[in-house]
Amino acid sequence: MNKNMKKGSILVTVLIIIAACTTLVLFIHEKTMNAYGTVISLQNDYQGAVYAMTAVEALEMAFKYDEETYDSSSDIWAQIPPIPLDNGFMTVYIKPLNSKVPLAGLVSSDEKLKERTENAVTTLLSELELAESNIYDLKIWAGSSDPTGERFDLNSAPYSTKSSQLQTLAELAYIPSFKDEYKKLMPYVSIAGDNNKINLNMASVEVIKAFVPELEPFVEDIISTRETEPFKDISAIYQLMGSAMQDEYSKILPYIDVKSSLFYIKLELNIGDDNIYYHLLVQRKGTNVSPVKYIEGNNIEYF
Repeated sequence: MNKNMKKGSILVTVLIIIAACTTLVLFIHEKTMNAYGTVISLQNDYQGAVYAMTAVEALEMAFKYDEETYDSSSDIWAQIPPIPLDNGFMTVYIKPLNSKVPLAGLVSSDEKLKERTENAVTTLLSELELAESNIYDLKIWAGSSDPTGERFDLNSAPYSTKSSQLQTLAELAYIPSFKDEYKKLMPYVSIAGDNNKINLNMASVEVIKAFVPELEPFVEDIISTRETEPFKDISAIYQLMGSAMQDEYSKILPYIDVKSSLFYIKLELNIGDDNIYYHLLVQRKGTNVSPVKYIEGNNIEYF
């Protein structure tokens, strides 16, 4: 082998080694970056969990100083501003479950409540122009007495109905007639309520009209009155309706309230480049607050 060929062979060998080393360095760098990304993600998740539990403690403190016998959007817990963090900020949304139509009524043994809930959901579907969504499918999913008698099909794979109360609103995505439109319904329904009543200080116009249609003639008065001063007692609704509506008032009394005990807390954390969402369902008993459900999920309403 002449000198030039030898040099050429050495050069090729060196280049191969350099290429191999470069590939190895890039691989190690990629793994390091991936590991770093995992560490940051875990750190953000840990921070998020801490913030979530802190939010529960803050809510409990707010309830301790809430001596009113009613709940409304003017309460301290309902007016928490965005909270700055070291590397981002946190937004806290708190809403009583009984500010929306409780879907638990669909599986109630109380036939009047079941009928009222079915009519309310049907009304909402119509108002939202969700013609393809079928109240029958929802009733079967949540309330079928024979879970093997009704089956749905998802991507040609059959599966049985749930046949019990919804655990989260995300389950609506599994019902064929709801799967493309369920997010439009979420702002108006909840998985459960406080004894299946709605809080007239917090419920929207759409929810009041749908769940308590007897109050439709008085909805504008209800909204304007509570904006000035929240209803402190449910008897104030009777005063608003007038004595001539005694029978109607007695009819709706089991379905209306001005107090709440189940609260949905949604935390949106903007940490660095990450948006993290935590969802908590908490129950208030007196001044004590206890978590019922906890989910790290997407930017949708779970409860």
